[in-house]
Amino acid sequence: MSAPAIYVAGADDYYLARIPALPGCNASGRTRDDAVVNVRRAFRQYRELLQSHGLSLEHVKDIDPDRLPVEDLPASGLVPDEDKPLEEHEIRDFLHQFEASQAALVALVEGLSPDALEKKPTEQMWSVREALEHVMEAETQFLAKLERWPSDPLNTLQAVHRLVFQRFSVMEPEDWRDQQVMGRRWTTKRVMRRLLEHEFEHYSHIKEIMAALSADRPPE
Repeated sequence: MSAPAIYVAGADDYYLARIPALPGCNASGRTRDDAVVNVRRAFRQYRELLQSHGLSLEHVKDIDPDRLPVEDLPASGLVPDEDKPLEEHEIRDFLHQFEASQAALVALVEGLSPDALEKKPTEQMWSVREALEHVMEAETQFLAKLERWPSDPLNTLQAVHRLVFQRFSVMEPEDWRDQQVMGRRWTTKRVMRRLLEHEFEHYSHIKEIMAALSADRPPE
């Protein structure tokens, strides 16, 4: 395993620093130096947060983030060891950490009122709800990167479909929703309609792509 280090990437007034020895630990800054300072602090905060939710972190307990060297993130976007095959314990470790991370996030927001979820500190900042929706959307997009095209392309898609089916299969008529979300009115039926519309819209879209590709293909 490679020695722990801080990896930085960015330009202009946005830089992102990571400490892959503790996967998930990252922080941004307007300059490279700001990002490094912030990620050293974030390492301690993230380690403490995960430990407070029951995660054992023996492998990083002796790391002093202030002593870590700083390097540029490779052009590939991969940090050292990310191109090596998975070991069984790495999947197990990820699941334990993801569970602790999820527990921390839920504990942070579960007591917020509907108004608090919607309120923006400034016009330029997201509301808590917008941030949570971004997390959900991004996690689905990250999962899609695991697909092996074209031999095994549908695991994530089918998993998302199972999530939708599971959410509605436990729903009773009295679970009806009629609420404002980021200034727009959403009811349960509107969500149901949009799910179906979006699926069919992109079914048709994919058919158009396939037809265009077929038309461009030279005859055999």
